[in-house]
Amino acid sequence: MMRLLTNIRRSIMLIALVMMMFLASSVNGVSAQQMSEETCLERGFDPNNLSCDTCRLIDQSETIQKLEKDQGINIGEECRQCCQFHKVNPVLHPGDSLREKYKYALLTYTKDTLSQYREIKDFLERDLNDILSFKGDTRFKAIVSSKSSMDYETMMQMMMMGVLSGGAGQPKLMFFDKHKKGGWSEDDEDEAVEVIKLRGWKREDLKDMLMTLLPSA
Repeated sequence: MMRLLTNIRRSIMLIALVMMMFLASSVNGVSAQQMSEETCLERGFDPNNLSCDTCRLIDQSETIQKLEKDQGINIGEECRQCCQFHKVNPVLHPGDSLREKYKYALLTYTKDTLSQYREIKDFLERDLNDILSFKGDTRFKAIVSSKSSMDYETMMQMMMMGVLSGGAGQPKLMFFDKHKKGGWSEDDEDEAVEVIKLRGWKREDLKDMLMTLLPSA
């Protein structure tokens, strides 16, 4: 009987966790995570070349604003779910480049939740060594977060009480524009110039971003 009650209790907590993560990942009713490449292409956006600067132009277009109002859609938001912030629009910024913009990047993840992020898991297993061979461990490091050292049931109980957000355990990428003696750690997040939560990111996009924004070893 006790075992049955325990299983029911865990099932209820799991359902609540899923609902909280869904609500936390939504912005104005639209999922905050990136669209799939196929969906982006169907809607006229090429995620391999689309810069987020282009999406800002969409927000400024009166013609598109009228279309959005008439059709009840948000083209600018769809664009932002397909764009790459590390890409540069050559028309808007001729001669500009984001290549080697940052000095160091730190990726943090938790073992307990990594299986939920298949693309990031594949990146760590299949691409991490390639990045390190090109950039070196003085430019990039991936570490297990020390901030999630709690058991699964405790984590869910804290989320249900509102102590932790629905985004707890998400893989995270931090960029720094200078070096630090001894290296940067997850405790230095406030000093990072860019912090990106990697939910919804594709393995190829993550690799391309690191190859572009970090200098070679």
